[in-house]
Amino acid sequence: MGDRLRKYTKQLWKLGVQAGLPSLLIYGILLGSFVLRGTPQNGDIQPIIYLRLLIVCYLIVFVVTCVLHYKDMIHAILRADEHLIGKNFGGFRKQDKLFCTGMEAYAADRPREALEYFLAVQNDFELTEAESGVLAFYLGRCYQMLDCPSNAVSYYQSARAKGFSESFAKLFEARSYAECGDFANSLAHFQDLLANDPPAEFYFLYTDIGYLYIKQNQPEQAEEWFRKSIEQKQNYAFALGGMAIAALQKGNFAEAQDYHYKALINHLENAVGFRKYYEETKRLMLDAHPEWSEKIGAHPETDTAKSET
Repeated sequence: MGDRLRKYTKQLWKLGVQAGLPSLLIYGILLGSFVLRGTPQNGDIQPIIYLRLLIVCYLIVFVVTCVLHYKDMIHAILRADEHLIGKNFGGFRKQDKLFCTGMEAYAADRPREALEYFLAVQNDFELTEAESGVLAFYLGRCYQMLDCPSNAVSYYQSARAKGFSESFAKLFEARSYAECGDFANSLAHFQDLLANDPPAEFYFLYTDIGYLYIKQNQPEQAEEWFRKSIEQKQNYAFALGGMAIAALQKGNFAEAQDYHYKALINHLENAVGFRKYYEETKRLMLDAHPEWSEKIGAHPETDTAKSET
């Protein structure tokens, strides 16, 4: 309740300030018309009437501004990740305010700033078990976003131990293990998620496992998971991109280019980043295998022998 009230009040204040200038312009136009054309019925208007007129102009503009920005008004009463946070940190205490300010920074992709607020909550206040679990999860997320996955792992473990969502904490713990290079632990966590009816929004698990094998230069195993994702139409474009990278690692450059094209025409997110990753991987494979053809990937002599056969 406290978080929603603070955000709603902040949004109203923002819209109130936004309505100030237009209302003054309208008020100025009315005053100008009085000067040029006279007042209604050419009567004298007391100063209090001018003040009331200013208030009416402001209220009309303020209401119109609220109507035009009704989506922002609705958004103001929503909590980020409410399905994970629940009613925790929703009151009027100082720790509630600090946590919610940290969440605003986290949602705006400012993890370092968010981390400072979360650490202040952790160090300066006594929290319930549930609050500690929520806070541990977001501390882990901040460390992970700051490329400190080893720090993140311990916080995700703490979050799970204190009753936070098992599936969400385990997902990011698995990804943190992968970023640390602990592929065995990462795979075990991913497989455990798959075995325990993961949430519908975890449509990317197959591709996560596929890229886990890509990082270990095991393209055959990676392809198995990318194919599962493609067959089930889960994270489809991303899985096509994964197949392209796996084909590069195997030296099948023609196949890789075909999957590369399919991924892009299926509206792969961050297409620019994928193109860069694709070219970097191709160059890395050519550096590791100087006998490969830059055009087709396969060994030129082997390719010629196949053609003659």
